[in-house]
Amino acid sequence: MNKQIFLKWLKINSLCFIGAFIAVFLLVQLFPNIMLGFLGGWTTLIEMTGAKKMAELPSKFDAFIHTLSRNSVSIIIVFITALLLQAPILMVVFGSFYSLIAFLAPLTIGKTFALFDWILIATEALFFIVTATFASTLATEVFGVKPEKKQILEYWKKNWKKLLPEQKRSWRIVFKENMKEFTFFIIIILALLIFGACFEVWGY
Repeated sequence: MNKQIFLKWLKINSLCFIGAFIAVFLLVQLFPNIMLGFLGGWTTLIEMTGAKKMAELPSKFDAFIHTLSRNSVSIIIVFITALLLQAPILMVVFGSFYSLIAFLAPLTIGKTFALFDWILIATEALFFIVTATFASTLATEVFGVKPEKKQILEYWKKNWKKLLPEQKRSWRIVFKENMKEFTFFIIIILALLIFGACFEVWGY
């Protein structure tokens, strides 16, 4: 795996997440009630997928398993989406969502976020960004699209109607060549997922 390509994707995905996070923060300050409506719709959609509140679960262990499962499914979705080089868009979505949760907290839960809340957001942001970056780096090898603005936009423009874009190299070969890196990635993500679930359930 090309480390320079990985770092370039890391920069792009991080900037998309942070940029959306800051932009939504500004919108919350200007239009809090409108943004609260957006968060309400988003929360309803998430609850429709089966997500539960901590109070609805019978024990902390059940809460841990539920949180771990929920985050694992999210990681899989991010990984697959990023394999199709859509990670920057997804990072904008995640950055916006976490910003809404954080800065609308005084209106939704009656208090501002504490240090523990920010640690949890940072942990979840980290495993999403790392996942998106690793998958995007693999996708560069498959589709031959470098992490450059012009090439990414051209790829989106050319393939936005296609379910499976044309490949330059086989997925099987690319994964086989990067098996060591993929194993290391799995270990890191599992550690972050377990830490995040433990911290969310027992860290307060």
